[in-house]
Order: sequence, then structure tokens, then C-alpha cells
Amino acid sequence: MADSVYIAEVIWFSDNPVDGRNRIAVCRDLDAALNILRGHDIHGGDLVATETTSALGTKGARTWAVHERGEEPSDEGWLWITEEPVIEELNRG
Repeated sequence: MADSVYIAEVIWFSDNPVDGRNRIAVCRDLDAALNILRGHDIHGGDLVATETTSALGTKGARTWAVHERGEEPSDEGWLWITEEPVIEELNRG
């Protein structure tokens, strides 16, 4: 099992951020998550991921702002990928 998963999301920052999150995919690596966003019917395109500091995810999570190639990433952007650790539950039988 992977040590981390990469969560590709579309996020609308508003008064209620929970309602403004649409999880597109959960992948085993960053490239797979980025490729899913690139191929998305609505949000796809020539996208790149730039690592950034963000309040998204859990403490210590790595986050990438996803944006069009040649444009600067924005904290107000809609597309994000967050790396989250996988926590395996121990089966005590």
C-alpha cells in the first residue's frame, strides 16, 4: 500500500468551504492526479502543479496549486492537489 495519496480537488473559496470542495480523484502519485485534472472535461488543459504553502489538508500535508502552463499559481485558484499520509488501521484480533 502507498504511504501517501494525492487528492485532486476543485475548490471554490467562499463562506462555506465544505460546500465548495469537489474531489475529482484520489491517486497513488502526483503525476496521476495531475493527469486526471489535465483530462477533465471542464477543468482540463495544459496544466502544471506548483508546490505551495496552503491551509489545505492536514498539518504537514504537501499542497500543489494547479494552473495553466505559463501562468503564475494563485492561492485563489480552483485546482489543487494535496498529499495526505495513509494511516493503516491495525487489526487487533
